[in-house]
Amino acid sequence: MASADENNTARKKTVLLADDESAITLLFELELTRMGYYVLTAHSGAEASRISAEFHHPIDVLVTDWHIPDLSGDDLACDLLVQRPDLKVVLMSGFPEANAIAQAFNQNQLVFLSKPFSPAKLDETIRRLLGLPGKSARQVA
Repeated sequence: MASADENNTARKKTVLLADDESAITLLFELELTRMGYYVLTAHSGAEASRISAEFHHPIDVLVTDWHIPDLSGDDLACDLLVQRPDLKVVLMSGFPEANAIAQAFNQNQLVFLSKPFSPAKLDETIRRLLGLPGKSARQVA
């Protein structure tokens, strides 16, 4: 019989991706799905909050732009952390002041990524936040 830890690592990790730029959302959704994550997408803070409230399974990581419609990424993170205290957060932005805001969070809970960055960098960051082993450069099919 599998232990709870084995069951937890066997399920796909769920990422809630919140960004109002459709091209970025689509790129990261496709790449993260290809990497083995289950991805939920939102184009505003309100939509991300609604998805979180209606999704009755664990959400492991919130990946949010700092500058999204109707709610800043850090405010969205604060709201979702009340509902989901174990949630990890990747706050991304091209605005340097967002990094200063990110410093107010526990660094084991939230990491700031300065745009632009690659899907591989996002995967590496998510894995580090979740304490998952890194993927090797070559994978056996």
